[in-house]
Amino acid sequence: MRRLCLFLIAMLMLASCVKKEENVAPKPRGFFRIDLPEHAYQKLDTVLPFTFDYSQYAVCTFEDKDSGRYWINITYPKYNVALKMSYLTLHNDLRDMVVAEEKMVQFHYVKADDVEYSVVMDPTAHVYGKIYDIKGRDVACPFQFWLTDSVRHYLRSSLYFNCVPENDSLRPVIDYIREDAMAMINSFQWKK
Repeated sequence: MRRLCLFLIAMLMLASCVKKEENVAPKPRGFFRIDLPEHAYQKLDTVLPFTFDYSQYAVCTFEDKDSGRYWINITYPKYNVALKMSYLTLHNDLRDMVVAEEKMVQFHYVKADDVEYSVVMDPTAHVYGKIYDIKGRDVACPFQFWLTDSVRHYLRSSLYFNCVPENDSLRPVIDYIREDAMAMINSFQWKK
């Protein structure tokens, strides 16, 4: 009887040491949570021929490329993204600028699932333009716009990430910066 008890105890101990097989399944790929602050704005009023409000969480830099032509960057360092803008003075070439802008948007058609656009018209501020929302997982510039007074000024802008675009995971940042860009457009004024 004693041998039987020792045998059963040994078998129980041996059985408890054997690991059960678990079904191993790959875990889905996930992305880090992106916490975004409340929107807050400050006015940009410099030597540039326009003013607008931009995010307090962004850094604005610009350089004069030649007379009447500027490159402006509104950079969000925390999110590795920037609104890159170029400004130039019109010389009876607004139509050429608009056609060139449409061609730049067409470059994204290969990767885009959809391109939505809306028109900007503020006759009291003489601000007119077009906003492009380019939908698609791998689209390089998911948000673009151009503004003009239709006589002297032309500004174009594109949203660029400093990483390989995976817009499904970047959607919260894209939406956040789009809202900041809309505040910029709504506060935009040309200097006389």
